[in-house]
Amino acid sequence: MYKIPPQVAQELLGGLMTAVMWFDADQKLQWMNLSASELFFCGLNKARGRPFSWFFPKTDIDWKACEHMRMTLHEQVLERDDGQQLEGRLVIASYDIQGENGWLVEVNETLRERRILEEEERWHQYEAGTQLVKTLAHEIKNPLAGIYGATQLLKPQLPDTRQAHKALSVIRDEVKRLQNLVDRMLGPRKLPELAPHNIHDVLGYVLEVLEGERPANISIRLDYDPSIPEFAMDFEQLVQAFINLVRNAFQAMHAHGGVLTLRTRVEHRFTLGQKLLPQVVVVEVIDEGEGIPPELADAIFYPMVTSKPDGTGLGLPVSQAVVRQHGGLITTESEPGHTCFSVILPLPREREAHDA
Repeated sequence: MYKIPPQVAQELLGGLMTAVMWFDADQKLQWMNLSASELFFCGLNKARGRPFSWFFPKTDIDWKACEHMRMTLHEQVLERDDGQQLEGRLVIASYDIQGENGWLVEVNETLRERRILEEEERWHQYEAGTQLVKTLAHEIKNPLAGIYGATQLLKPQLPDTRQAHKALSVIRDEVKRLQNLVDRMLGPRKLPELAPHNIHDVLGYVLEVLEGERPANISIRLDYDPSIPEFAMDFEQLVQAFINLVRNAFQAMHAHGGVLTLRTRVEHRFTLGQKLLPQVVVVEVIDEGEGIPPELADAIFYPMVTSKPDGTGLGLPVSQAVVRQHGGLITTESEPGHTCFSVILPLPREREAHDA
């Protein structure tokens, strides 16, 4: 059993990024730090007194064994106050705080950590491939420009017949189509023009633009955090990024219908790759479609990868590139009936936002 002064516990454990919880001898919660409150989406006043089994409904603990040794449990189910279940790693140890025995529980959400690390690795691989694509794209655009210019020179020399002009028009149209395709493969061609905006205004505008595409059998549920402040963003670029995500969700549910959920939250002390961010905005685009085919799950942010017969496979790479230019990342989790794209955007501190 470990001993720790209560004031030290409050000061040291309260500021940790790791979720830490203190249960009394009867395994009822008495205290948790801010990270734990955010992880379980529940404040201390509301959570105090809840049994260990409420937070970890599928975890079976040998409490007698824990009295003599620190216990680590992997891949445990975490139950949030909003009903969402997560996956985490628990470290449980017996402690004595000011003569009162209890249990100190450290919680790390492993599923999201793993998704972020996997997405970061995919992004680095994607960037390496993108450099090759950009080189090839520029090599393609040069002869396309030459072909288009040649059609302009050729036009006055052709017979003045409908067939000749139609053939020339087809060539010009196809050249323009290929040029547009190459431009889309190159992704955003300019740096974001940042100005303060509300992320909910972006989402509202996206829904207005796509209202005409929304099938009648799809309803929309908005679950917004109204406390999210304005922050610096390129409004137009983020609109395009979310148009791609929402349009994909509509298409995924087109056959059987369902609910499209847009959820926004602020998370604190968020680790993105190797960088610790004080705050992030997380925007979740959730659909009830058939899910992403498993064989495409690791490649959906690569250009030209799509499961749609008439798809280009360029929407998601563009969205990811836009969000990366904002310092964020898009992650995804998918199974039949539930696909969630999480757009993670850094939220500047209050002073930084004011300076911007």
